[in-house]
Amino acid sequence: LNGVKSCLMFIMITVTVDDMFTSSFQSPFPVRLLHQSTSNVWGLHVLHAVNGKNSNNNGKNGINGANAKNGSHKNEFNVPDPTTLTPLSKKPVKKLPNGGRITLLGSGPGDPDLLTIAAYKMLKDPDTLVIVDRLVSKEILDLIAGEYKVARKVPGCAELAQHEIYAWAHEGISQGKHVIRLKIGDPFVFGRGGEEVLMFRRFGVEANVIPGVSAAFSAPLLGNIPVTHRGAASQVVMCTGYGRNGTSPDLIQYHKEQTVVFLMAVGRLRELCANLINLAGYPPQTPVAIVEKAGCPDQRTVVGNMLTIADLSEQFKVKPPSTIVVGDVVNVLIGEDDAGESVTGLVQNMTQSIML
Repeated sequence: LNGVKSCLMFIMITVTVDDMFTSSFQSPFPVRLLHQSTSNVWGLHVLHAVNGKNSNNNGKNGINGANAKNGSHKNEFNVPDPTTLTPLSKKPVKKLPNGGRITLLGSGPGDPDLLTIAAYKMLKDPDTLVIVDRLVSKEILDLIAGEYKVARKVPGCAELAQHEIYAWAHEGISQGKHVIRLKIGDPFVFGRGGEEVLMFRRFGVEANVIPGVSAAFSAPLLGNIPVTHRGAASQVVMCTGYGRNGTSPDLIQYHKEQTVVFLMAVGRLRELCANLINLAGYPPQTPVAIVEKAGCPDQRTVVGNMLTIADLSEQFKVKPPSTIVVGDVVNVLIGEDDAGESVTGLVQNMTQSIML
């Protein structure tokens, strides 16, 4: 219930303002308004970015074509249950008879230069429908030549947004489009990639999968933190901050020569650090770093320890997408200040500028 309330509050605040189509409106999502159009999704008006195409949906609540017959299975936000959407093939095929197909595409940590060549080529195809994760960077969105829609996976709305993603994908392939499901990082590293492949199979399509550079390894590198270093770390563990249905995942017990990289965990950083100390045996002085918006022009790195990092995160207003790195490797290259103490606080542009 709390998740539904927060979802409603977010939507009502951000997309139902009277001046949303005026020059004063600032979209909460990184959407490039090359053409303004609206569709009524979840009973509310939302914006889609289009390159020379009208993205207005003629069906009820933005779901038309093959999806319209499933309206009776929609939830309180008028998003259909994806399991009720009509299969478009008896068995999964790479391409439907009408040409509809799906590609699951990793966008990397945020820097367009870190896209694979295959990803870049697909994003420059004007005849595609790109369904985008909310945290994909503006710099990558600016490369998209065709129409794209941004999922609103804000806290409390993740499952509803996922249902909307499936509805958009089903609608696109039912219209014979090449649907690109663009995900931050790598689709199969804490990105629901496997779940989406299974759902697309229910629709009758076997998705093509193109990997992306995972933030689990690239974000620490871009923040000047090696995840392995002789004498500091001989093993790396990747964890998510959120288990299924918002639960906390089991924690890995402390090992001095171990680096732990947490994805999607900045929203519960204080709880995470307390659990690592009390339940997993981590010393309170264990170094911790947060790399925010890795690879983007506004990338930031915040450094502290188990006891200080949550306060520092609040002080500097750290937001997703952020990658958390735990272990002695944090201080290997960032080093010490003039007094010989480990750097603490906000590190701008790797080690070029330090604000204590």
